[in-house]
Amino acid sequence: MNTTPDGISRFRAFHTDERAIVASPITTAQRNAWKALPENTPRNADVVIAGGGLSGVSAAVAASRRGCQVVLVEATHMVGGQATAAGVSAFDITHFYEQLINGYGLWSEILDRIQDIYDIELNRPVNVGHYRDQSFTPNVVVVERVLGEILGAEGVEVLRNTDVTAVYREGARITGLETSAGRIDARIVVDATEDGMILDLGGVPHRLATSRSNGMTSKPERSKRSAIQDITYTAIIQAYPRGIPDELVVREAPAEYESYLDKFRAKFPPTSEGARAKLHMGPLGFAGYRAAPDLSSAAIHTGSQWQNVTRTCLNYTNDYPVNADFLTDPMARLRYEAGAKLKTISLIYYLQNELGLPWSVSTDEGFADGVRNYHNHLVPDSYRELERHMPLIPYIRESRRVIGEETLIYRSIRRPKNRSEAAWRTDSIAVGTYPPDLHGGREEEDYESYLGETHLDKPRRWKEGPFPIPLACLIPEWTEGLLAAEKNISVSRLVVGAVRLHPTVTAIGEAAGVAAALAVRFNVQPRELLVAEVQYELARGGASICPLAIEGLSRDHPDFAEVSLAVARKRVPFEIVRPGGGNEPRIRTDLGVAALKGRASGDYLHRLQAQRLSQSTR
Repeated sequence: MNTTPDGISRFRAFHTDERAIVASPITTAQRNAWKALPENTPRNADVVIAGGGLSGVSAAVAASRRGCQVVLVEATHMVGGQATAAGVSAFDITHFYEQLINGYGLWSEILDRIQDIYDIELNRPVNVGHYRDQSFTPNVVVVERVLGEILGAEGVEVLRNTDVTAVYREGARITGLETSAGRIDARIVVDATEDGMILDLGGVPHRLATSRSNGMTSKPERSKRSAIQDITYTAIIQAYPRGIPDELVVREAPAEYESYLDKFRAKFPPTSEGARAKLHMGPLGFAGYRAAPDLSSAAIHTGSQWQNVTRTCLNYTNDYPVNADFLTDPMARLRYEAGAKLKTISLIYYLQNELGLPWSVSTDEGFADGVRNYHNHLVPDSYRELERHMPLIPYIRESRRVIGEETLIYRSIRRPKNRSEAAWRTDSIAVGTYPPDLHGGREEEDYESYLGETHLDKPRRWKEGPFPIPLACLIPEWTEGLLAAEKNISVSRLVVGAVRLHPTVTAIGEAAGVAAALAVRFNVQPRELLVAEVQYELARGGASICPLAIEGLSRDHPDFAEVSLAVARKRVPFEIVRPGGGNEPRIRTDLGVAALKGRASGDYLHRLQAQRLSQSTR
């Protein structure tokens, strides 16, 4: 059993002579869901969620578990967003905070269910990436299966292969969506799309790059000049020891290949000679970074054995610069996406032809198994077979961002040094830990000076550590009936580089789902909710609302919600204990006193909610 530095067991230990089970983890139900086209009919729901990524799935599950009728709309055949449809299934986790990140909420449930499939059904490790055993890098199809099964168990109606085409509103209130499967009326709409589409279609004031939109007008010329973070068209590739299938051989270099060649040679040298050892360069150095379990092989390895990797995600050296017109101009988006695909195909050509490696795209990750054709007509037909097995969407790191009741800026998440905490706030409903990692859009003019940020604010060194995400960042300043999730919340460009990671958007989605459910239950708008009641409901569901894990308090503890609420609201004294030796810091408090304080707060909230219900029935 491998453990975290804190001694927390997570991964099963495998013997070197064990063999993995070579079998597809894709279920019949999963394949049927991919092929399904929803009936075109009007629908009514308590909550409708646009975007079936990690944040959208979490919002849907959280709302459904609290009694809401929920519809989830997803344009592709896969739920999971960046973790599935975009191919980034190697999870970005700051493992120093193992318990804080992986021990609570829906994220913890997702990880546990994924790991069970690898431990029991596939008999193979899931911790195979990032050059270390402390990693979590599952296959796309396993992540997608787990998310689909959770949604099914909670009774969420999932409309895959369904586009949102319009947003309905009455005055300042969003009332529903028009989709390719018909109209959906709802009391609360959640924008969990990968690009903030609902903000645009619904006329909701938002930020785009360094600009602001009132929701009704835009400045297309400025969009062409304003940089946002790079996109990446990833690819899941694997070794073919018996030879690359003929249709997956890249025989002709893409047109821009020569312009990438120097960088490819620098980052993927043919030997490790002269390369810095910590970069793990050399013939297979590229593979260990975003490695994935090789479903076609019985061989077993973990992340520290990166020389044995035979499947990986290409998500390094293939970022593709884009401007904000990627989000506003459909034709510009096609051009950008074609360029990003061809850059990744160039990298595959380099691996095959310059390094002589028998690697090409994997064909068993489900990308080609839907009903839609994802061919970009700007990509030459000679690459059609590779394109079929590439992800359905690019990895989008920056979207439109709602102008919310509050905008989270860098000063609010600043960590004084690596592995330290930002100033804690009592109105937080989710915790992030990542530094503000901007992929592109880092020039002086790319920062939002009107928010008081400049290029000097971006840390020059890696500084991870917990920071709070307030509820007000999910609530539009001027629009009712809507909550923002995913990367679409009210944050600066610099902060979006810290909140876009898998665990963080999952926590944001869970909070949005809870807020939506409470708004429906008490017939109020999300802005009318008390932050404490959203926090308490989150904690009752096992989510973390505190800056660090609390010593002696697991999510299964009978007083977990009450203690968490008391600590999060600073109603009890506590101290941060730093064990050192690479061990995770914890909050230490008197659990008995905290439980009493939290119970008193919970009783107050219950009385308040009872009054709301009695007033709404008069």
